[in-house]
Amino acid sequence: MALILSGLPFQATLEAQEQHKPRVPVIDKITSGGPMEQMFTGVVKSVSLKEQVLNVDSIDGKSTEIFPIRKKVRVVTADGDRVELVDLKPGADVLVYFEQKGDHRKVKQVVVLTGGTAKKKTPSS
Repeated sequence: MALILSGLPFQATLEAQEQHKPRVPVIDKITSGGPMEQMFTGVVKSVSLKEQVLNVDSIDGKSTEIFPIRKKVRVVTADGDRVELVDLKPGADVLVYFEQKGDHRKVKQVVVLTGGTAKKKTPSS
């Protein structure tokens, strides 16, 4: 009987250690559910300024992503030249940079890689 009772303090100490779990602040901040910046690569299927929607097919063509857009969203070419959103046309290869928080998306920038934008007219000399 004395042998059984002598094991109880040891058991209580183990249980107390298991209940105390140290917090790791860096990991808690990472997993806090803040906005996550992401990128989607695809081909513009359609652009609707009236409905403020950009539809982009994935490169492999297996899915379509829908992004909310605003008139002031930054649209640039791969060279860094600014392009107006109204000049973005179906068929353009694009990278869409956006923030995802829960089910809400906010487009930060659209980079036009090839084709699908109206050509700027250059004055002839």
